[in-house]
Formats: sequence, C-alpha cells, structure tokens
Amino acid sequence: IVAEGDSYTLTFHDNATISGMGDCNHITATYVTNSKRELRIENIGTTRRYSPNYEQENAFLDMLESVTHYEMDATLMLLLSNGTLVGIMEAQLPDAAN
Repeated sequence: IVAEGDSYTLTFHDNATISGMGDCNHITATYVTNSKRELRIENIGTTRRYSPNYEQENAFLDMLESVTHYEMDATLMLLLSNGTLVGIMEAQLPDAAN
C-alpha cells in the first residue's frame, strides 16, 4: 500500500490505544507491546464512510491486524508479521500546538 501524502496516519498513545486516519475513515484500535518489540494491534474499528479506495483501506487494516513485531530505523517504524516486512510508517513529532 502506498499512501498519498499523509492520508494514512496512526498515533500510538501511552494508554495503549491507537487513533488514526485511513484513506477517508477514522481508525481506532488498542495495542500490546513489550521490550522484545512484539506488537499486536487489536480491536480495530473505523468509521464507515464510503471511500473510492475502500479496497486499499481494507488492505491497510488487514496489514495492521497481521503485525507481530516492529523495528525502528531512525524515523521509520517497520511493521513485521512473523519476520516479514508488511508496512513502513514514518514517525513524526506531534504538533507543538497540541
């Protein structure tokens, strides 16, 4: 999945929740991680707006559900499923206004 600009975003909150945006739907989820960089993204929910790219958005959600581990490479979060790279997210600092 190659997203245009910043159309796919995820924010990992300290309370083990995720908020974000797919192609045109808001995403919520929970996550579990540990010191071995294991990562499970669970309880994924979205709004139900129609999107002409719904297949791509569904593929993104399926990818998130498949994640088992992560690695950090500078500002890149590499998402892995049983050792196979399934996604790359670019980390960004929160806006100073938030």
